[in-house]
Amino acid sequence: MDRVLLKELNMKTRKEVLIFLKKLWNEEETHCPICGDKLELLHKKAKRSNCDWQCKTCNKTYKTIYLLDELNEQMPN
Repeated sequence: MDRVLLKELNMKTRKEVLIFLKKLWNEEETHCPICGDKLELLHKKAKRSNCDWQCKTCNKTYKTIYLLDELNEQMPN
């Protein structure tokens, strides 16, 4: 599985990215911005965490902490 980078999300504003990340952290039903399929938690059992998500269709991993760090570096305001 490849980790998704901020530029792959095709989101133009900081607000769009933050809304996407908040949906993931709140465990709301969210779809992959790349292929449109439903995202699933990566760690479901022992390490249950809402920070890492995966898309089984396009085989991408969404690591929200890394995406937030990238967002703060590339779009500080």
